[in-house]
Amino acid sequence: MAAPTEPPISLSPPGDGDIEVTGPLGRGAMGEVLRASDPRLHREVALKRLDSRHRGDAAATRRFVAEAQLTAQLDHPGVVPVHAMSVGDEGPSYAMKLVRGRTLKEYFDQAAGAKRPTPSIALPARLELFLGICEPMAYAHARGVIHRDLKPANIMVGSFGEVFVMDWGVARLSGKEGASTAPGASDDSDGTMVGEAIGTPSYMSPEQARGENDSLDARSDQYALGLILYELATLKRARSSIKAGIPMIVAASRGHVEPIVAGREPISRELRAVIKKATAVNAADRYADVTALANEVRHVIRGEAVVAAPDSGVQRLGRWIGRHRERVATLSMLGTLLAALSFGALVALALAVREWDRAEAEDRAARLVTITTTTTDRARQIDQAFLRYEGLLRGLVGAAERAIRHDEAGTVYLWTDFTDPARRPPDLVASQVYGGPTSFDHPDIVYAKGSAGPEADQHARALSSLVPELQRAVVESAPATADPSSMVLQVGAPIVWSYVATVDGVMAGYPGTGVYPPDYDPRTRPWYTQGTTGEGPRWGRPYVDESGMGLLVSCTSPLRAPDGALVGVAGVDLTVRYVVATFLSPGDLEAEAFLVDTDGNIVVRTGERAAPLGEAVAFPRWSLVTAERSGHALDGDTLVAWSRLEAMPWTYVVSGNAGELLE
Repeated sequence: MAAPTEPPISLSPPGDGDIEVTGPLGRGAMGEVLRASDPRLHREVALKRLDSRHRGDAAATRRFVAEAQLTAQLDHPGVVPVHAMSVGDEGPSYAMKLVRGRTLKEYFDQAAGAKRPTPSIALPARLELFLGICEPMAYAHARGVIHRDLKPANIMVGSFGEVFVMDWGVARLSGKEGASTAPGASDDSDGTMVGEAIGTPSYMSPEQARGENDSLDARSDQYALGLILYELATLKRARSSIKAGIPMIVAASRGHVEPIVAGREPISRELRAVIKKATAVNAADRYADVTALANEVRHVIRGEAVVAAPDSGVQRLGRWIGRHRERVATLSMLGTLLAALSFGALVALALAVREWDRAEAEDRAARLVTITTTTTDRARQIDQAFLRYEGLLRGLVGAAERAIRHDEAGTVYLWTDFTDPARRPPDLVASQVYGGPTSFDHPDIVYAKGSAGPEADQHARALSSLVPELQRAVVESAPATADPSSMVLQVGAPIVWSYVATVDGVMAGYPGTGVYPPDYDPRTRPWYTQGTTGEGPRWGRPYVDESGMGLLVSCTSPLRAPDGALVGVAGVDLTVRYVVATFLSPGDLEAEAFLVDTDGNIVVRTGERAAPLGEAVAFPRWSLVTAERSGHALDGDTLVAWSRLEAMPWTYVVSGNAGELLE
């Protein structure tokens, strides 16, 4: 099957019998859509033309024409056919079939607002509608085209149930550099974002939200289809709790999808599994293609097993009984008769029970493997993330040692300057994350009591020169964004603080807030004590942040002079709340998760809780955790699974009711 081509632009001039505009239909990021009449063929059409804001813009014209050409080459009933293209005084335009119907968003609104689901809007009908969306997308992907902006507003449902995938304005050929993008897009959760992340944030795949445009493939569209399937099933958006703009981009980059909660209609285990697989954070964990996703939905509609959630032996038996109800009823009657006549029936029943028990034992064994694998995978994710944070700290350590050694100098803003209108940093802005005026471009400098002197002053200037490295540690802990300042100050990066303190009590804290107790001495803080021992980055126990950020967990490293003498400590902080929300979730397992240190004491646990400060709270079943790197163990009704981390001397542990976990 030949891929669409990009022929040179060639537009015919207007002539007699031109299409006549009769009224507006809608407006997009780059063009407006009008209702029009074709006098030659006596039919109504939709006319799309370049928005007046972009007429005369060569780049916008080329993108507009590319959209028309690409759409015209997608010859599928689910893609609106393009009839003609022309250029006139008002710029380029193209005529296409006028679709009479409503958007999928309007369909959702009707279904969500109905008191009871009628057959046309009930879940089975919605799933059939989803199959209608998958067909043109599978066709487009087979021809090497990815849409990149799939959302309910870009899908039309015709008067007779036909489905059209609309607005291919940011589509592109797979593997082709240079996206077709639309200028002037809005940044709300429904508007198409253009820049590093192209598409609509509330329906973006993680890789799309991270701006990995050159490597996007059909699996990114599949992720958006998975979010649409979520909405078809629940009649709620998959990211409805996230604010528009940068918070939505951040949530999308992390693959945030809210728990699947059924409304008026139950959602089967199989459908939940299909949605989760289609919206897997890792593209490799999704379906091979949209056709495979559609086939799974067909299995759900027919009440059959799905690849995403294989049946247990008991479930397979239940499906068999469901498909052969009459045969089972007949066999039951015969069994009753035979039981009255023959002892053999009891023997047969005993064998059946034995087979049932064997099947259940196999299912439990398989579930144990799944639990252990899930735990190991989560531990690997934690390792990867925390090793990356350690790498950012190593860069800060090297820069700090050089700055102190070579007496480098930067502009010093003492923490007390932040409340002085005449001396405060010029870039102070109100921050939702840090709770007050905060500087993105400058750290605040603190002198411990008794630290004044020429050497301390030189250290203050040296630490003030570390702005790029302090800033990099915070900014690069988050997904790439076009506005890192807003990311850090209004959304919040994973690393909330980066800092350097010297042995004489001088400290630079980033970002600068000027919020410290009057008697603050960095050398008395838990992170400093932790950072003076050993070599290289080390993770410590949670502690309370003095500036109001709650419980923090620190990674610190000593700073050394060329002769090996300690000259200070550098560190980065993550909030315990972030660690729990991002890394500690046990996924689909009905269990609690913990990080436990080598002594068997709880470092942090789900529920945004950490061990009380100064106390060693033991994990109650630490004795079950063997020397093996990963495994599982049973203690009565409790199942414990674990996997040791490599980035830090901790173990990721999952603990829960064995009956619930293994059912």
